[in-house]
This record gives sequence, C-alpha cells and structure tokens, in this order.
Amino acid sequence: MSKKLIYWILSFLFSFSGFYLIEHLFTEEPHVISGNGNLGILIIFLFTPVFISSWIFTYKLAKAKFVKNNKMTIGIFLFALAGCVLLMIAIYDYTNELIIALGGTPDNPESRIYRFGWFNQYTNSLYFNIYTFFLTHIITVILGILSAMRKAKL
Repeated sequence: MSKKLIYWILSFLFSFSGFYLIEHLFTEEPHVISGNGNLGILIIFLFTPVFISSWIFTYKLAKAKFVKNNKMTIGIFLFALAGCVLLMIAIYDYTNELIIALGGTPDNPESRIYRFGWFNQYTNSLYFNIYTFFLTHIITVILGILSAMRKAKL
C-alpha cells in the first residue's frame, strides 16, 4: 500500500468520525430541551482541517486513479452522478423529517428552533450526516475525474 492511500484512508476515517460525532453526539433530539447553545460548533472547528484534508486526498486519489482507464472513468463518473442524485433525494427527505419533528422552521412560533436560525444544536445533523458526508466525497471524486479527463485530453 502506498503512503498516499494510507493518508487517504486515515483522513477519510477521521473525517467520517467527525461527521458521526457532530450528528450523533452534538445534535440535540427534537424532544429534548437544550439551553446550552450549540457545542457542535467547537467540534466543527476542530474537524474542519480534517474535512478539508479528506476532500483534498480524495480529489488527488481520484485524479490519479482515473486518468489511466478512460472507459472505466466514464462509467464511474456516471455512477457517481447517479449517486449524487440519490443522496440529494435522501438529504431532502431527511431535512423534511427533521423540520416536521422540530415543529417547523425557525420562523414558526410553535417550532423548537423558533428564533434560533438554521444552524443550532437541533439542526447540526442537517449539515453533518452520513448523506452529506458521502455527497461531498462523491462530488470531490467527480471533480477529480473531470480534472483527470481534462488533463488527458490536453
């Protein structure tokens, strides 16, 4: 195994851990009353370099691996696009379910998040969940593939 692959695996796992922590430990359930503020912001700031490095390593790995086989690259590119569409549908459903569980949007006086805005201790999981984790990595793979295809044609 090469060093680059090991770095990618480690950054991918640490990034996934960050998304998991934010979604499951630092997002309050809709039925819980929280007055402590959004502690997830601290974890988001701590993991931001990990998220960025994971995306960079994913981009570089995709660019390096998919420049060699053009037919396989197009197939993976189309598969990744289909995956993005499916993940966006899943994110849309997840968002709607959470908004219903919270009682509405931040503008609704009966909502648990009334006047909190869209980024708070109840909505961290809207931005940091398994769907957004994979969507960001798949988009990064698509960008790496497009960069490799562009480089191969030049």
